[in-house]
Amino acid sequence: MGNAYSSHRELIGKTLSSPGIRSNKRAHINRGSSARISAIMCANENQLRRLGRWSDTAMNNAYLTSFPREMM
Repeated sequence: MGNAYSSHRELIGKTLSSPGIRSNKRAHINRGSSARISAIMCANENQLRRLGRWSDTAMNNAYLTSFPREMM
């Protein structure tokens, strides 16, 4: 059966392909939306970064938008 990561990735791939959704980020597809929703809900960015085990650069460049939430 393979390891848990590959099984998870395969299942997500099948789930996405069924309605015709294409994504290269099968195993991590929810990471970006989860980070953005948490930011919208005013989660502390340091806690969010720690939870996702992201560096400042990775979280800001890959998962959050460039809009300053305080100004919005």
